[in-house]
Amino acid sequence: MKKITVLLYIFIFIFTSCKEEVDYEDLGVKNIIVINGRFIDGETPWCQVSRSDIIFEQIKNKITPTTFLPDANVTAYEGSSEYKYTVVADNAMMEAKGLTAKAGATYTLKAKAKGLEDVYSTISVPNKPQAEFRLVNVETQTNEYAHGHKITYELNIQDDPNTEDYYQIILYSIKMQYQYEYGIIDTIEGYWVDNVWIPPHEVYGFYIVDSSIVYNKPYELLQTDDPVMNWNNNMFDYSEENEMNIFNDQLFNGQTSRIKFYMYISQEEPFNRVDIDSLEYEVRHINKEMYMYYRTYQLIRDNNQYTTNSPYMLYCNVENGAGLIAAWSAVKGPLRLPDQVKQ
Repeated sequence: MKKITVLLYIFIFIFTSCKEEVDYEDLGVKNIIVINGRFIDGETPWCQVSRSDIIFEQIKNKITPTTFLPDANVTAYEGSSEYKYTVVADNAMMEAKGLTAKAGATYTLKAKAKGLEDVYSTISVPNKPQAEFRLVNVETQTNEYAHGHKITYELNIQDDPNTEDYYQIILYSIKMQYQYEYGIIDTIEGYWVDNVWIPPHEVYGFYIVDSSIVYNKPYELLQTDDPVMNWNNNMFDYSEENEMNIFNDQLFNGQTSRIKFYMYISQEEPFNRVDIDSLEYEVRHINKEMYMYYRTYQLIRDNNQYTTNSPYMLYCNVENGAGLIAAWSAVKGPLRLPDQVKQ
């Protein structure tokens, strides 16, 4: 028994003496330039520059905040021409003055910041897509579970057989946005209730002080079961998913796509979240880097939710640094609704 006790004390001493405080800065983690930006056909390119966070400061368990770099030197090159980025908004939001991005063009972006290594990225803006949403069918539903309309659309894209292409769908509408304040919303005169006198009083609550029309992204409308969208069938479960509605041409390369989408509009509930007469779609032809970024983002989110997948890292296309430089060209058009839905 004494031997077992001695051995136990020896093991406790060994394991406790092996404890060591880890300094994350000694693990090779260094600050780098993080640059995120966009080259959109027909628009002035913009970007945002920051410094990467060291994982932990010397103070234990304190994560450093994002540090923006408004003094960074950012330049876009198109052939022999160069365009300097200048700060136009808070948080180091910059624009390349004098430059308008063009479909089919290639640009090189370089960024310099004091004390950090230079970073660069080469970006090609995809050609404008030939795409449109076509109304296919409308079904009137009058059963015990649904009373309204199911509208089916077909997204047609004329795809280039010689390239690997990536696409994104965005849906827009107009809606009212209200600003509220807390205060007096009504004044009640005195009255009797069951021989009890209720004296005059004021009713407090929230009331509207301002309203405005905003361009909304009604992510909850479109749904799909098409195999082209097989990894993001539930793409509209979250508000940000309206930006991640992406797919590639693997299943229809070189052929006109026939991707089916549908939406439900109920007759019982007023459709007050959006103006259905103002629905518009936008089909974007995006660069591969943008597709890979959103793809890995969803894999990371799924991994965090289920904790059973292998870990993933966000995709980036900034050499010697981090960040994403996205590029796209797009077509827009009204999302036509059948007349019986508007009645």
